[in-house]
Amino acid sequence: MVVSDIVVQKDLVLHQDIKKSRIIIVGDDEAFCKDICISLSDAGFSTVIISEVFEPDAQIKPDLFLISASSLGRKLTQDVSQFKSLPWAQRCPIICISDDNLNAVGPETTALFDDLVVFPRDIDRLGLSCQTLLSISNERSRLEAELAKKTQKADLALVLLKQAEKKILEQNPALPEKNKENQNIIADMSHELRTPLNAILGFSEIMKQERFGSLGHEKYLGYADDIHNASRHLLGIVNDVLDLAKTESSEENLVITEVSARDAVNETLRLMALLAEESGIELSANIPDEFPNLKTDERRFKQVLTNLVSNAVKFTRRGGRVSVEGQYDTDNGAVLMVIRDNGVGMSPEELALALSPYGQVLEAQTHTHVRGTGLGLPVSKRSIEALGGDFSITSEPGLGTAITLRFPPDLVVTK
Repeated sequence: MVVSDIVVQKDLVLHQDIKKSRIIIVGDDEAFCKDICISLSDAGFSTVIISEVFEPDAQIKPDLFLISASSLGRKLTQDVSQFKSLPWAQRCPIICISDDNLNAVGPETTALFDDLVVFPRDIDRLGLSCQTLLSISNERSRLEAELAKKTQKADLALVLLKQAEKKILEQNPALPEKNKENQNIIADMSHELRTPLNAILGFSEIMKQERFGSLGHEKYLGYADDIHNASRHLLGIVNDVLDLAKTESSEENLVITEVSARDAVNETLRLMALLAEESGIELSANIPDEFPNLKTDERRFKQVLTNLVSNAVKFTRRGGRVSVEGQYDTDNGAVLMVIRDNGVGMSPEELALALSPYGQVLEAQTHTHVRGTGLGLPVSKRSIEALGGDFSITSEPGLGTAITLRFPPDLVVTK
């Protein structure tokens, strides 16, 4: 048997498994729902159930919801909105089915769904849309499960690192911080992080090229492109963090060019938009049109912005706000970038811990259920200092955190 035959058989098995997915049709028009059910059965889906109520917390979890637009009252719309805001592991794709022009549904409502189908006009596309969304959902769940395993290994590596550091310092406090054992552990972490990222890059590239057929809705191409760009950026961040950990002087890796701070902030917020939306956090930027450019390393600067905005979103409760502000000190010509949130905040003792390598504030993790490596703030501080700027942070428990990046006049491009 040749490799191509094995791939075809594997794809056939996956295709058959998708057709067994549990699909729930929610609607108050019994005849309309039955027509949809028949259409899906004709398309090969074997487990299609009609329900008058939207029950995402049912004992047997659905793999896909199809909701009739005619049943979208205020309560159902609110329920769908709350369901859509859940983390991916706790929800599934949702398709809106309308028997009329979709413009009648309204843009705010249609934004809640992963696809919109007019039935029976789009009867041929309905099965393809279901299959595509289920395939994407299954693949995303698989990749997240794989990433979770890799993260557990990375967490274990960090614990072993801390234990090794403590033992070595007890035996010989004069030993340098960067030793061969630490380098080996960092290399192991590099492999564990890069493997799932490269997998995500590969799958998203296949989706972008529509190598196995059309994705159906034009939004999917945009999502695939976003996934690919975000993964590529994240892989760059991982490489930069490793470079920072391995080199005595981070200045060796700097490529100084003229960088638009305004564009960098906007790109960062676009990258963080999905995370903020899933977390129920409002993102905003306040950068004046005439804000000056900076002489800096573009990738390192964007890495810092991404780290800090991501941290702010993760440690801000649902309904909170995260903003990035640009300020120009006319007295001395310095430029300030302020990343501000109204999240859980930190006490002075917690702040000192958060700024230490691998330091993690347990109180913040308890409130937000977020775990990290504890590298975000230390790496960002070291990067800004390597760029010639200053890093300062103020925080108060329950009120939030403000991080100020100051770039002196010699790093500001004057017109």
